[in-house]
Amino acid sequence: MGRSSSLLSFSFTLFILFHGYTAQQWPNECQLDQLNALEADQIIESEGGRIEVFNHHAPQLRCSGFAFERFVIDPQGLYLPTFLNAGKLTFVVNGRGLMGRVVPGCAETFMDSEVIQPGEQFGEGQEQGQGQGQGFRDMHQKVEHIRCGDTIATPPGVAQWIYNNGNEPLILVSAADLANNQNQLDRNLRPFLLAGNNPQGQKWLQGRRQQKQNNIFNGFAPEILAKAFKINIQTARQLQNQDVNRGNIVKVNGPFGVIRPPLRRGQQGGQQPQVEGNGLEETLCTMRFTENLDDPSSADVYKPSLGYISTLNSYNLPILRSLRLSALRGSIRNNAMVLPQWNVNANAALYVTNGKAHIQMVNDNGQRVFDQEISKGQLLVVPQGFAVVKRATGEQFEWIEFKSHENAQINTLAGRTSVMRGLPLELISHGYQISLEEARRVKFSTLETTLTHSSGGPMSGRPRVEA
Repeated sequence: MGRSSSLLSFSFTLFILFHGYTAQQWPNECQLDQLNALEADQIIESEGGRIEVFNHHAPQLRCSGFAFERFVIDPQGLYLPTFLNAGKLTFVVNGRGLMGRVVPGCAETFMDSEVIQPGEQFGEGQEQGQGQGQGFRDMHQKVEHIRCGDTIATPPGVAQWIYNNGNEPLILVSAADLANNQNQLDRNLRPFLLAGNNPQGQKWLQGRRQQKQNNIFNGFAPEILAKAFKINIQTARQLQNQDVNRGNIVKVNGPFGVIRPPLRRGQQGGQQPQVEGNGLEETLCTMRFTENLDDPSSADVYKPSLGYISTLNSYNLPILRSLRLSALRGSIRNNAMVLPQWNVNANAALYVTNGKAHIQMVNDNGQRVFDQEISKGQLLVVPQGFAVVKRATGEQFEWIEFKSHENAQINTLAGRTSVMRGLPLELISHGYQISLEEARRVKFSTLETTLTHSSGGPMSGRPRVEA
């Protein structure tokens, strides 16, 4: 009996210690009783552009698991190859360019080869790799054109580079999901540079002494690099970029000659070319990583007088199954409103790409935690379950939402498919202490599903049915 009592006492002590440790480690992690619109607060300048970092330690970002950045790449600017510890979605806000990625274990499929005569043998003393190098002027993994409206999925550990071949700044916003189980480190965004450097260092990493961030090759001894790549010591030292401070976005002087397919008609900024997927045979090496969300003809919700909403999930971009991310693109006109709704199974990071809107958000305590106008360049986190309503206050309001589930779902409070529409009239009448006639108006007056007009008072008579 005494032994059982001792074990029980010991277990209870461990329980208290564990919960005390957890409370100290994550104090008030998700106290979201007041939300704010965020703006970039750290700017990393480079020779060919800049990276603007939003405060990763803001409570709403910390709780939702998102890390958010904005990239501004100047014309002829090249964002050098970098990989992250977490999967991310990137949206092209402005401009056009070229993008490439290196998926580990996948072969080079873009080749610029010379003709090799049948039966040609390698010369005496010539290594096989040298012979192949002479047969190909270059070979690398896939390069694709990107343009305004493209949403790009990038798995963790996949190196990505971007080049601005246009005449205006190429602007991209990126949301990385640090809370995903594919991130086995802490909740800090950790970019690993394959080339270039960051003279300002990773200011957002707490507890690390502020210092210049070098590329991965910098940490190896030059002799090791020389042996691994079969190169001389001088070239190995140049891989380390030790004596240059150009940053991670450099300026390209002269032509940038990578192997790439020609730009298809319609990709300049018009209708997106139709691409048929091959879901049965897709693998990580061949599946699509990019989808354009700025084409109203492929929108999920479209009303000429109000605007449109397009969604991106694992059904139309299968790579999102492994990333466990999805996206929503919205564009609404003045006096249009997105009916009150909440995210069922995901947090969302909402970034304004153009215009402004008034947004209200309500938490689980029935408190209004956000009631402000939000405008271009600002970021707002919408936690799971928090009800939110958006109303355009300018000529047009455009935004992109990144969501922490591959098939994010929403429920609405008002409208044809809303939770109120599914309740019995008697329940609405007794629950809110209103007459059956008023309950009928609450339930049936709004027949739209997502978008509605925000101007004017209550509708009289039978409402007009809209899609």
